[in-house]
Amino acid sequence: MTDQLLRAEGARPAVAVYGASGHTGRFVVRELSRRGFTAIAIGRDAAKLAVADFPGGVRQVVATLEDPASLARALDGAAAVINCAGPFLDTAEPLVAAALQARIHYLDVTAEQGSAQATFARYASAAEAAGVVVIPAMGFYGGLSDLLATAAMGDWTHADEARIGIALDSWEPTEGTRVTGQRNTARRVTISGGCCSRWPTRRRMPSGRLRSPSARRRWSNCPSPRRS
Repeated sequence: MTDQLLRAEGARPAVAVYGASGHTGRFVVRELSRRGFTAIAIGRDAAKLAVADFPGGVRQVVATLEDPASLARALDGAAAVINCAGPFLDTAEPLVAAALQARIHYLDVTAEQGSAQATFARYASAAEAAGVVVIPAMGFYGGLSDLLATAAMGDWTHADEARIGIALDSWEPTEGTRVTGQRNTARRVTISGGCCSRWPTRRRMPSGRLRSPSARRRWSNCPSPRRS
């Protein structure tokens, strides 16, 4: 399947999208179609798939995580699957297992550190043995930062430090994001000195919601952008 994707500039392979009727999934399906890939839209609800307004030529398949046989049928003919359905603590494991069974590549867009860590811990060896790529966190939080750092490095072989600042002028969490936030109660980790360390436990307000710091528009410890 790796060769299949490497030849993508010729005959574009089929790419399956799980959670295709969701907010992110619809974007991914449309972008795949725009780039000439054959998209397979997979979801748990046939009615939601039917009204998702996919581009022409997109195959729609109903499959559930609880039914491995339905996942196997949905992934038939695909070279890779992109998981856009959270909470990824619940969806990643069965989809990675299905991808490995089908010997196709797996990507997801999780921002759940626990899910990404579990995917690496459980499936790194199996993915290597199968000759497929399994990459979690290829979305806004994760993959984008990695690409920015890679682009900034260019042909450099070493850097003392890389700082990436992300600012949003507005943000409205989707229903899927809210559900994921309720499900993802694991303590976050940060990388320091090449090692993972856990952040202090976050305090909760009497309502049960996490206590969040007030919004800020400026950060004094973030250096100004530099140009070469």
